Amino acid sequence: MRQYIDLKMIKRWNTLSKAMIFLGLGLLIGAFIMTFREPQLSNQFLIMSIIGVVCSQTGLAINNRWGAKPRTDEIIDEALKGLDNRYEIYHYKLGTSHALLSPEGAFAIVPRYEDGEITYAGEKWFSQRTKRKLLRRSGKRSLGDLQKNAEAEARSMQKALHRALPDISDISIQPILVFVNPDTFVKVDGAPLHVVHAKKFKSLIRRLPKAKSLTTEEMEVLAKKKGF
Repeated sequence: MRQYIDLKMIKRWNTLSKAMIFLGLGLLIGAFIMTFREPQLSNQFLIMSIIGVVCSQTGLAINNRWGAKPRTDEIIDEALKGLDNRYEIYHYKLGTSHALLSPEGAFAIVPRYEDGEITYAGEKWFSQRTKRKLLRRSGKRSLGDLQKNAEAEARSMQKALHRALPDISDISIQPILVFVNPDTFVKVDGAPLHVVHAKKFKSLIRRLPKAKSLTTEEMEVLAKKKGF
């Protein structure tokens, strides 16, 4: 499988996350020290501390996505390892975070990170967690409208593909929800779209019937237009 990834964007996000973490810690330390030196300005230092907490937490959240190993793109690549060069995947370059072009069609891969048992009932999505870990809340919770979100990703990919290849108009983008947390169990009979755990992602792709997709020549043109 050919893999195309926007490494520059990943580097930018990593740099931003580190900068925000250090800025936040610097503000917290500075506010702590100055509180003792200038106690009459405690309100200002409190605001400074709040800003520091927000910066550091935002930086940590960004780092969890772009700096932690394995990254989502690495998990997806590993899940699809072994597919031949008829398959191409774009990370962060084609209107959605992860776009797969294959003989089975074109897909917007929408990663999900929830753990527990994933179910679909009454047009609603749920995650059922069991309390097996310390300080972890158990219970059933709604995951919102996953179908709507996934279809929005597919439309975004469709627009990006059309901008890159204006003559391509008859290729339908299908969304696939891929749960990447190792502690997730997917049980979604009757779901209105493809849903799979990363461990079974490759087998799902191989089971799908052939569908309209890009030709080899079109895929080469697309790669060049995307800078690869």
